[in-house]
Amino acid sequence: MKVAGFVPLLAAAAALLLPGLAFTQVPSARLQADQLRPHRAEYTLRLGTALNATRIGSVVQDIVFTCDGWRIRRELIVDASLTPTFKVNFTSRLEGDELRGKGFAWRALQALNGTEREVRGTVERKDAAWQVDRTTPDGPQQLPLPSLTLMPVAAVDWLLRRLAGGSESFPLLLFVPEADGGAFLLDAKRATAGAADATPPSQRRVEVPGTRSWPFALAVRRAGVGDGKPLVTLRGRIFDSGVIDGLVADAGVVTAAAHLRDLQMHEVPACPASN
Repeated sequence: MKVAGFVPLLAAAAALLLPGLAFTQVPSARLQADQLRPHRAEYTLRLGTALNATRIGSVVQDIVFTCDGWRIRRELIVDASLTPTFKVNFTSRLEGDELRGKGFAWRALQALNGTEREVRGTVERKDAAWQVDRTTPDGPQQLPLPSLTLMPVAAVDWLLRRLAGGSESFPLLLFVPEADGGAFLLDAKRATAGAADATPPSQRRVEVPGTRSWPFALAVRRAGVGDGKPLVTLRGRIFDSGVIDGLVADAGVVTAAAHLRDLQMHEVPACPASN
């Protein structure tokens, strides 16, 4: 497997596991049921789904709601020897801020086997469509997104609400800041069981606040590419707080599983009524 083929797997899995910033209405001080709640979560990343699978990295995300919008910090670290000749040392860090009504700005830094790449960008609505402006090592880039594309928090919130409402399958379009290109098409469906519900015995089980949860499966493709083979399939369990656990990313040759190891729920500030 080529290194270039492993990066989309990591980016797609992290983007679904770690909610980003939504361009939808920000939550009020009284959150509704089945709605994403701000939190800080840490995950272990393992190669494969066996209970004794080798640990290959970690994921940390911190998403905070302020009266002006959302702020997110997330980090993905992988250090693994997938085969005797294929070793991966990969770090991805994202900092993003979205102020309500003022768009989304982010900075992403990725390092793959010692080679760093930094991308900064913004997403704004222009003429009723999303416009991405990015600054990359290759120069500035502009990219339109389909009008129905959701930012990561909006996508997770949409997934949560559709599953809670009883939907069995549905598509959604997602923008991934860390990945090259534009929107990804996700074919979502309710699964019959969680993919990695059992916590490895070497890791303590983390209790997630909430009363309900749903197993789900996602097939991830680049939007507009056609009905070819998915880049990656994702499956896991989502709780009514929007927290995801037991996420499995399957790219065919490589399969990785993320298990929750620590969780802290953030309080929502009491904002003025004008916000």
